[in-house]
Formats: sequence, C-alpha cells, structure tokens
Amino acid sequence: MMLSFCRLCFRRQQSFTQLKNVICTSTRSVFRGSRGSGICAAVGVWTGCMLSTLQLARVRAAEPVYPAKLQPPDPSTLTHQYLMKSAAAMTVDSAITLLSQTTMAIIHLEQEYAKIVSTLTSLLEYETLVLGNPAEEERVAQLIIQQRVELEDKRRELQNIEVALVAVQRLIESAAEAAYQTGAEAATVAAQERLQLAQNQIELVRTESRQADQKLNQLQTQTIHKVGEMIKEAEESSTETQS
Repeated sequence: MMLSFCRLCFRRQQSFTQLKNVICTSTRSVFRGSRGSGICAAVGVWTGCMLSTLQLARVRAAEPVYPAKLQPPDPSTLTHQYLMKSAAAMTVDSAITLLSQTTMAIIHLEQEYAKIVSTLTSLLEYETLVLGNPAEEERVAQLIIQQRVELEDKRRELQNIEVALVAVQRLIESAAEAAYQTGAEAATVAAQERLQLAQNQIELVRTESRQADQKLNQLQTQTIHKVGEMIKEAEESSTETQS
C-alpha cells in the first residue's frame, strides 16, 4: 500500500513538473507571438494529467480488498457438546428436506386423485343422459371402467405414500427432540414449524379430495336409483303389453 502511494505521489510530481515546464514554455511563446499554440499545449497537458489521475483513482477503487488471513479452527472449541449440537442440527435439516419432498408427493397425488374423481363424476352424469342409447351407453361404460381402474391405482399410491409420511413425521419429531436435548433450540423450532405447515397443506388437499368423493358417491346413488326406476318402468310396460 505504501509503495502504491509513493508511486502515485511520484507520478503527480512528474505531471506537475511537466505542466510547469509547458506553462513556462507557453508563456515565452506568448511573448514571442505564439500565444495560441502555447495556451493550447498547456491546456492539453493539464487535461492529460487530470485524466491520468482519474484513471489511476478508478484502478485503485477496483482493486480487491483481500480479507484477513483465515485462521484454522481452534481444536479447544470442538467439544463433544458442540459436535453433538451441530450433528443434531444437520439431522433436523435432512429430516425437514425429506418431509418437504414427501409432502409435495402427497399434494401432487391428491390433486391427481381429485381430477380423476371429477372426470368420473362427469361421465356418470353423462351416462344418465344417454340411457336408452345402447351404442353410447357402451362407449361411456368403457370410459367409466377405465377411470375406475385409474382411481384405484391412485388410491394405492396414496396409501403407500401416507405410510411413508407417518414414518417421516416420527423421524422429524425424534430429530427435533434430539436437537432440543443437545441445545439446538432453533433447529427444534424450525422442525416443529415445518411439520405443522406440512400437516396444514396436506389437510387442505385432502379436504378437496373428500368433497370430490362425496359428490361422486351421491351421484352414484342417484344413478343407481334412476336406473332402477327405468328398469321398473320397462318391466311394467312389458307386462301391460303382454296382458
């Protein structure tokens, strides 16, 4: 730093000396009748000196400020309590990551499940409108069967992931307890907050799926009742015709 400052001072001294010489030369030129050329030369040198000073200042400003020399960790601070606390905090972080991934998987599956239920509900509603049209009834019946198969597959996936969720919840609760016992209270609070948030998100999507299931069940009951009435009317009409 001192060397750079000395260089800067030396350059400034040279610039001022050069400017002084040029001004003196220009003054002599003025008295000799070369007034314009002398003044222009002086102004040019002064401008060059100012630009050089500004450029040097910009270079100095752009120079990186190196941090102090890093010191190795003090072995005396690496106590068993400190290492246990750090390990407990990292365990909580890992458990939170697993909880987040499991929660996102359940939310995605619940949304897909609700979508399949809505499609099946629409098909059942359409089926009641095409009763008496054998070709259309057959086509809609095939679509309904396909949707029911997809619905059962999605239910099995949800059951499997929910079993995993229970294990993840036990894991994060245990990790939070271990963190509290080792003095990592912040990690314990973070684990509890994330667990509560995950439960709220899952409950929200489950509520939507339950509502879709209720609507499907009601429609199925209505469809069965309507089909039964139609069959009964057809039988009564057939009996009257035969009599």
